[in-house]
Amino acid sequence: MSNVYRLATEPPNALSEASEWIAKVDRGLSAAEQQQLEQWLAADPAHVAVLMKVARVYDKLDAMARLADLFPKPESSRSRWLVPVSVAASLLVAVLIATVSFIDWRPAEHAPAVAAIAADSGEHTFATPVGERSTIALADGSSLTLNTDTRVRVRFTDAARELYLERGEMHLQVAHERKRPLNVYVGDRFVQAVGTEFNLRIGHDQRVELLVTEGKVLVGLRGDLPSIVDGPPTPSVKLASAGDLLVVNELNPSETQHLAPEEIVVRLSWRAGNLVFRGESLAEALVEIERYTAVEFIISDESLKQIRVAGLFKTGDVEGLLKTLKENFNVTSRRVGDDKIILASSSSAVL
Repeated sequence: MSNVYRLATEPPNALSEASEWIAKVDRGLSAAEQQQLEQWLAADPAHVAVLMKVARVYDKLDAMARLADLFPKPESSRSRWLVPVSVAASLLVAVLIATVSFIDWRPAEHAPAVAAIAADSGEHTFATPVGERSTIALADGSSLTLNTDTRVRVRFTDAARELYLERGEMHLQVAHERKRPLNVYVGDRFVQAVGTEFNLRIGHDQRVELLVTEGKVLVGLRGDLPSIVDGPPTPSVKLASAGDLLVVNELNPSETQHLAPEEIVVRLSWRAGNLVFRGESLAEALVEIERYTAVEFIISDESLKQIRVAGLFKTGDVEGLLKTLKENFNVTSRRVGDDKIILASSSSAVL
């Protein structure tokens, strides 16, 4: 019988001064704040570089244009944007580095919950509830990180390393063992790696997305797995390399994308407990936010759905989101029980 492990969440990160300034710049600086910003920039030359890099990450923000009086040549068009003041410092650093070159995609320093299992101990099941994430150290040296509402079965034998993703999202750092490849099964598909890193996500529409962050993996129909071990790949098998994003359960070559480093950091931001938005509508952002909380958001005013969202949010920080909506757009909210929040503009009644 398999064992089910539920692991605790990780603590939140510190705030970022640079991102707080970007948020203030975007909504408009007072004369006093303008002076404070200039003093902050003069205090350390590194502040200038950090502020500009943060602004470039959110290249559609009006903040770039608003910085024109302080720095040369930033340009942007005006849109409606929502920018939270509270930002996770460790992920911000990762985003800034990623705009320059590829980095080690491991998350920032935290103290995640860790459970160790033995390779010869049979089958185990690891699960995370909604809003939680966890990291499991496997006995072969691999590291498995689970996102919110995820369930994975793990089975190790002397001849095989097997994982079965039943729901949710996982990131796997695979210990190198050429004679014992690691196989992840999702429905009738497999992902095979000898020693590499990749991310797998089963979406709400049942699309299975694979993002390779290091090395190469093989993807194909489960029935073709023996031919990969014993001989050349069959036509149904696809090779994916670092930076590739593809839909596993379609295996259409036209679906493969190669992502820029900063886009990879955004997609993996959940490992540090963050959500990064770079211009999504509020309606789209709320769909993602709902993955990390039991709360359902209902937008009663259709015009609010097109508010553009940019910034870094802590997963599950519902109160922070509501405060930011209120302060930036006068969006009112009302709770209905413990699991529903109705949003409306201040000029409309919250029904």
